[in-house]
Amino acid sequence: MKGQTALEYLITYGWAILVILVVLAVLWYYGVFNPAKWSGESVSEGSAIKVIDKQLIGSELKLILGDKTGSQLTLTKIDVAGDVSTTTPWILGAVIPAGGNSSTLTVTLGAAASTGSFYKFTVTTTYSATGGIADQKDTAQYNIKAV
Repeated sequence: MKGQTALEYLITYGWAILVILVVLAVLWYYGVFNPAKWSGESVSEGSAIKVIDKQLIGSELKLILGDKTGSQLTLTKIDVAGDVSTTTPWILGAVIPAGGNSSTLTVTLGAAASTGSFYKFTVTTTYSATGGIADQKDTAQYNIKAV
């Protein structure tokens, strides 16, 4: 009798553990354990360029950047690395006036972003400041929700 009781005990707990594993697998599949989904949008800016606005629509990453140095900045290259590859990695000659903002800069991505999903990017901007050293680099981290 003790053997049957022990076997029933083990089988009951085995089924309970199996159900818990299936529930955890379903939650993982739907992204419940993805911290980027719950953290919201964020930007970790570089030291010379601030992010005024950002938007990820389909296959375009749109940025409006601002000056933090007090000098006019001429952007010579923008490299974007991250969850979606880029097809146009540079923007030549865009100007950010001293203390001002750029016009909308558009970086074309290699694939369209899914609406509602979060994407992480590292954006490295190469620029020259008026009266400063040429080809300086500024790096920012983006976590953006596609709209």
